Amino acid sequence: MEEKTKTTNNNKTTVVLKIITGILCVAVIVLGALLYLESKNKKETVVLLTNEKENLIGELNILKQEYSTLQTNNDSINMALLQEQKKIELLLEKVKKTEAGNLQKIRAYEKELGTLRAIMQNYIVQIDSLNTVNQQLVSENIQIKEQVQEITRKHDEITQKAEELTTKVQEGSIIKARGMTVQGMTKKDKSTERASRTSHIKTCITLIENSIAQRGEKTVYIRVKGPDGIVLTTNENNLFDVDGEQIIFSAEREIDYQGAEIELCIYYSFGDVKVAKGIYDVTAYIDGKSIGTSQLRLK
Repeated sequence: MEEKTKTTNNNKTTVVLKIITGILCVAVIVLGALLYLESKNKKETVVLLTNEKENLIGELNILKQEYSTLQTNNDSINMALLQEQKKIELLLEKVKKTEAGNLQKIRAYEKELGTLRAIMQNYIVQIDSLNTVNQQLVSENIQIKEQVQEITRKHDEITQKAEELTTKVQEGSIIKARGMTVQGMTKKDKSTERASRTSHIKTCITLIENSIAQRGEKTVYIRVKGPDGIVLTTNENNLFDVDGEQIIFSAEREIDYQGAEIELCIYYSFGDVKVAKGIYDVTAYIDGKSIGTSQLRLK
């Protein structure tokens, strides 16, 4: 009889171990997939940034070539064209020395490229208006105008791609969170669902790792709405910015975010106010963005 019992227990243990092993295998597969997707997205971003720089270098080389084809008998215009070519060469060197990931400088250089192109168009008009220009030069200028239009079209495409890339980078840099929980707590810091025993609300949340998010001192806010729908606060001047609008917060906490995962808790105290029964809606924010919501029911 005892041997049968031992055998049964061993079989149960084996089944449990198999189930646990299966769960761990699934978890490892899911984690690996997530890491692969994150790595893939980062590689795509690097490729897009590098292409942005290479396209800009190509456009500058084209513009430099176009300037070199402009010719006139007017010495003043010829001198001005030479100066513009030097500006293009200087800008080309700046772009080559700039890291592809520096979006701010790349966008600034694109604006300079647009200015140089506009100046070239102005010179084309001046050259066309000169009576001393021969028929061949007029024909060349027509070709240049067509090329300028093509350059303008390509520039518009580059600008659009840059804007899309900027938006993608901005979206990717937003700090996100998971696992938000809300509990009613007694004065002795014990969890409770009774409104009469509740002294304060404890909100805990985990900020997810984000290697491209802006790092440094940040403030995490929570807004606690009571059963009547009114946001609870200890001070009417407790305001923070969300999408350009100043709104009231219930509690806050300062953190030093360096891109790694952070677990934190924020407490809202009712003080001497009588705690009402009902549902409390809690929302967490960072950098003016909502990162989680949860509810607490007090009986």
